[in-house]
Amino acid sequence: MNRKSSRFLMSNLVAVLLALTAGLAQAAPNVLPPGSNAYGKGYDELAAGWLVWVTGIPASTPNPLFDPDGSFAAVGQSGKVWYLVGTTGGSASRSVTVPSGTALFFPVVNTFWVNTPEYGDPAWSDEQEAWVREYLAGIVDMTENMVLTIDGKPVRDVHALRAASTVGICNVPPLDNIFGLPLAPVPHECVADGYWALLPPLSVGTHTIHFAGGFSYGFALDVTYQVTVKPRQKVGNSAMKLHP
Repeated sequence: MNRKSSRFLMSNLVAVLLALTAGLAQAAPNVLPPGSNAYGKGYDELAAGWLVWVTGIPASTPNPLFDPDGSFAAVGQSGKVWYLVGTTGGSASRSVTVPSGTALFFPVVNTFWVNTPEYGDPAWSDEQEAWVREYLAGIVDMTENMVLTIDGKPVRDVHALRAASTVGICNVPPLDNIFGLPLAPVPHECVADGYWALLPPLSVGTHTIHFAGGFSYGFALDVTYQVTVKPRQKVGNSAMKLHP
């Protein structure tokens, strides 16, 4: 092989390596799709779990939904999946520490309904559920300006992450609830619809999650999380959960 051919092959090899490196750098984060059934639940069940979790926390705790800096992000969290939240409108920058091996599930943009017969809602029935789902779907259809980035890398097809929840049973606090209403001390049927993201456990270290979007009628949010993943502490041969 002559010197000219060698330089040609070397030049092409470098070009291929640069292209591969660029492709890896631009690759979207590994957000699991709605059709997956990770950690024993699909997006529909996780969305219901998220709704039951967020509505069951008293507003004065304070509820993570109104948390300006992430101090209360760990409230009510357990198991292999932790939930993150957006806002009721506006921006927020939060920091949270999670134990390694913990997946994260959160809405990019969503809306939900908690049935309250004491305020004129009919008793929950197939007809009521169908009406509520259609109503929520109509709101989510107005989603605009939606973005999701993980460690600065964009998730390109965010619109593929839409899912409606199964029916949850929300045990909303009768008085100290996020709605500011005196509700009956009974379980309430609840459903959600929106765009969600399920992230497999992140590596130990610090990560940035940013999501934003809104509805065309004027609602908008913009949220950034600094997520610190710490190794689980071990005591003898057993693992102990590290609580932030």
